[in-house]
Amino acid sequence: MTLTDKAREALNRLLEMFRTGDLPAAVARTVIRAKAGYERPSDRWSLGNRLLMYLAGTEDARGYRQWEEAGRHVKKGAKAFYILAPMTKKKTVKERKVDPETGEEREVERERVVITGFRCVPVFRYEDTEGEPLPEADYTPPEPPPLFDVARKFVGDVKYKPFVGGYYGYFSPTRGEIVLTTHDAHTFFHELAHAVHHQVKPGGLKPGQHADQEIVAEVVAAVLCEMYGFSGYIWHGWEYIRHYAGQDDRKALKAVMGVLADVEKVLDVILGAAGEEAVRAA
Repeated sequence: MTLTDKAREALNRLLEMFRTGDLPAAVARTVIRAKAGYERPSDRWSLGNRLLMYLAGTEDARGYRQWEEAGRHVKKGAKAFYILAPMTKKKTVKERKVDPETGEEREVERERVVITGFRCVPVFRYEDTEGEPLPEADYTPPEPPPLFDVARKFVGDVKYKPFVGGYYGYFSPTRGEIVLTTHDAHTFFHELAHAVHHQVKPGGLKPGQHADQEIVAEVVAAVLCEMYGFSGYIWHGWEYIRHYAGQDDRKALKAVMGVLADVEKVLDVILGAAGEEAVRAA
């Protein structure tokens, strides 16, 4: 079976799952983290606190002393914004446990850490500090996603940046690059589909997010997820498509069927390039 046949088979499976509603449970996205030795304090923050940082207009925020430890100083007059830190205490609880040797059940005491509330912690934006330059953080994944080398045939660069809210990835036709803020393969496939669609579509993609373009990218991404063993993302893909079809299942399926010609073109180009890479590596 050729790569194109596998793509068509995966697409047919995908459409059948969309049609019947037999969709697997959603798989949570893996939010990007820097490699060991490059972490920023905010990389360990909760998603909610990172969103607060994003709303403050920065990709790096730290406490006053943390900035001093990094060789930087908060500028005079700079105003802090606040994140939430959990307040905890140790609590002794009683549990019933079965002794693996005797099979008898007995009561044991365990010490647990419980959250009792939250406190506000003042932090300052990188832009409100001055001093020593910070080391460049490395957010590339430990292992590149499938088709990573193929992507470089269609874009000048694939960059990984920290997630600060707002988007998980985008393709920039003007800069010829894909930017990702997650190690999630599905997001990479989606942006790769945009990059290839931009080349095969007469006149290229229209600026901004347009329903037909987004649906092409999402269906291509879902098919590639099926082919490369990430089938748990189909649910997310269907919800994404429904969003662009007014949350209507019938309209969503009709929209998918309406862009299948473009989907096939994009898949043919991607898998054709993948086949060339495989031959070159052999």
